[in-house]
Amino acid sequence: MTTPSFLVLESRRLLAALLTAGAIWLLTQDWKLAVMALTLVLAILWGWQLTNIYRWFADPEQLPPISDSGLGGILRDVYALRSRDTLGAVASARSRPYLTDSLASMRDAALIINSDRRLVWCNDAAEYLLGIKFEDEEGKPFSEVAPGKSLKRYMRDENYQKPLRIKPGPDPESCLQLEFSRFGVNDRLVFVKDVTEQDKLERMRRDFVGNVSHELRTPLTVIKGYIETLQSLMADSDARLQKSLDSMDIQAARMENLISDLLWLSRIESVEGERKDDQLDMVDLLTHLCDELMPAWPDRKIELVTASDLCVLGNAAELRSAVSNLIVNALKYSEAPVKVTWADTVVGPQLLVADRGPGIDAKHIPRLTERFYRVDKSRSQATGGTGLGLAIVKHVAVSHDAKLFVDSEVGRGSTFRLVFPSERAVACDVCSTESGPVGSHK
Repeated sequence: MTTPSFLVLESRRLLAALLTAGAIWLLTQDWKLAVMALTLVLAILWGWQLTNIYRWFADPEQLPPISDSGLGGILRDVYALRSRDTLGAVASARSRPYLTDSLASMRDAALIINSDRRLVWCNDAAEYLLGIKFEDEEGKPFSEVAPGKSLKRYMRDENYQKPLRIKPGPDPESCLQLEFSRFGVNDRLVFVKDVTEQDKLERMRRDFVGNVSHELRTPLTVIKGYIETLQSLMADSDARLQKSLDSMDIQAARMENLISDLLWLSRIESVEGERKDDQLDMVDLLTHLCDELMPAWPDRKIELVTASDLCVLGNAAELRSAVSNLIVNALKYSEAPVKVTWADTVVGPQLLVADRGPGIDAKHIPRLTERFYRVDKSRSQATGGTGLGLAIVKHVAVSHDAKLFVDSEVGRGSTFRLVFPSERAVACDVCSTESGPVGSHK
């Protein structure tokens, strides 16, 4: 690249013109004639350069015509940069048809949208799945090509980490999954998959669980009612029969809790894709929840620390359920005080529930949120757990764009962290910032 300035490199021509004008003035003693000579010499020199430049502009593929001045150096730099950009553009132009040809031959549906979110290319498989013709839809916003409020919101948020499922047409059974990835500098490559059968199976599973749970609830209620009636009528002297009835009552209550959790989990899954944007005061929610739990655990301590005054956009019933499950688990599987903390992080607010229980071996942590997965079956049965608590927490976290993290060490206790994204955090209109124990929880 040229480093000397243009004026420095052109100073020789200016100096030569000044010497010519000075010589004329010495010979004629006429300063007007000397100024005219100076102007004429500069006009000839710079006019010649401009003529060559305009000639080069007409055919910029040739080398710059000027090579003995600062302007020539600048033009050579421009020529070098232009050549480099041209080579890059040519390489990009050559690679793009190759990539689109490769995508066109794929069985999977693929589309390309530009930085304005408009359709610029798609293969035959995409035309078939979306029921469109590229010639008719080229240049249109992609949200119009594949309509749906969820797609418009998904593209507006530009959070492409998770795939999106849409219902593309009038058929309620049809379901497509869209996955976005970068393509080039500003374009996006969109893969479209027909997941109708997978979506149908998932809905059938949810409906089956929900329907079976509903059907079981009625006979279970009747059985539980008769057990309670027999317990009240049974004489205290018949200890053996009384013990059997007590055992039946415990198991019936456990089954009732299991059915309630299954129904609640089924409901959460059915509304997982819906918007959840109610403003929830987490400090108030945690305070009331701890107050409600303490009568059931009168000999335990719950320490609540609220180091954040942020509220969360979400569903109150779902978040209450998730937080309740985390705190109850900590109370069940430890005897030491449980610490609940609501605090800020660099990525968003987080809820921490820490206990000093026996801890969890690292090999079990990845499977903790699976339904009915138990680290210790005997201990879970003794505490009356259903094996669905953390599965509920996981689904609530997913529906609120949050992440669930588990930090645990055998013999040192466990910490469950529910981290919300900053997009879900808002300043509360009215919220308490008190920190410390709640009521008599200490």
